[in-house]
Amino acid sequence: MKAKVGTRYHKNRTALEKVIPLDTPFILFLDPSSACNLKCRFCPCGRAHDDLWSDEKRDSVGIMDFDLYKKIIDDCKKFPHKIKVLRLYKEGEPLVNPRLTEMIAYAKQSGCFESIDFTTNGTLLNPDINRKLVEAGLSRINISVEALSAEGYAEISGTKINFDKFVDNIRDLYEHRGSLHIFIKTMVDNITEEKQKQFYDIFGDICDEIAMEHIANCWPGFENTAEQTNVYHGGDAHEYIVCPRIFYILTINSNGTASHCIVDWNYKGLIGDVRKQSLVDIWNSKEYEDIRLMHLHKKRREVALCADCMEIESAAVDNIDEFREEILERYEKKS
Repeated sequence: MKAKVGTRYHKNRTALEKVIPLDTPFILFLDPSSACNLKCRFCPCGRAHDDLWSDEKRDSVGIMDFDLYKKIIDDCKKFPHKIKVLRLYKEGEPLVNPRLTEMIAYAKQSGCFESIDFTTNGTLLNPDINRKLVEAGLSRINISVEALSAEGYAEISGTKINFDKFVDNIRDLYEHRGSLHIFIKTMVDNITEEKQKQFYDIFGDICDEIAMEHIANCWPGFENTAEQTNVYHGGDAHEYIVCPRIFYILTINSNGTASHCIVDWNYKGLIGDVRKQSLVDIWNSKEYEDIRLMHLHKKRREVALCADCMEIESAAVDNIDEFREEILERYEKKS
C-alpha cells in the first residue's frame, strides 16, 4: 500500500493556551453548498432527515452566491494575519456548487490563506473537475467513502452510484494530483476485518493518506450511535469544560449567516451575517465573545447549541481546560 495511515487533523499544532485570544482565526469554514447529492441515513444535513430541519435551515439550503463568496474572501484581507486554512465545507457537498473550482482559484489568488481544502463524498469527481481542482490550487481533499459497493451506497446513502467509476475517478485524481494531498477515510464501526482489508486494497494505492474512523455523535440533537466514542482512536469520550474550537474557527453558512460552530447543522447558533457585516466584525463580535466567555466561566452547557453537543468529546484534538483561568484573565484585560 502506497498511502500512509493518518488522520484528518494536523499533529504539529499550535498550543492554543499560549496564543488565544486570536486577532485572526486559524480556520475559516465556508460552505459552498448546503445541499448534498446523497441522502445518508447517518447525517442530519441531507434530505434523509429534512423533517428535522428548522425553518432557517430549510430556507437556506442551496449553493453560495459567487459575489457573496468574493465579498467574504475580500473581507479576509482585513485580518492582521493570513488564515491558516480555508475549509470549503461545512454540511453539504461542495462539488454540488458548479463554481467550486473558481472559488478555490479566487481564494488562492487572494493570498489570504496558507492552505485550502474541503471534504467531499467524491461521487461527483470526474477527470475534468479533477484537472480544474488541481489547477485552481487546492491543497488537500478529504474523501469520505461510505460503502465498498454500489449496493452499499444504495443502502447507506439512498443513492445509486457506479462504484467502479467512482474508484476510477479517484484514481484519475491521484494520478494527476500534482501537489494536491489526497486523504481517504471510511467508518470502521460494524465492518469485518475482511471489509477493512478490502477498503485498503481498493483505495490504499490511490491516495496519499488513508484512515478508518469511528462513528460519533458529531451533530447536536441528532444521535447516530448509542455510544460516546472518540472518532480517531475509538476510546471513551471525555467531558470538556471549554470547547477549544470557538477560539480559532469561524464558520460561514452557504446563505451568508455565521454560526459559532461547525456542527450547527440546524442553524441554531447564529452570531452574524456577512451580507450585512464584515468578517472581522463577526469574529470580534459581542455575540461570539459572549459565547467564548460562557465557556471560560464553566457555562458551556448553558449555550443553546452546546447544551447537548458531544462533538468536542468525540473529536477532541486540543484541550485547554486546565488553562481556563489564565485565558479568562487575558480576555478580561482585552475588554
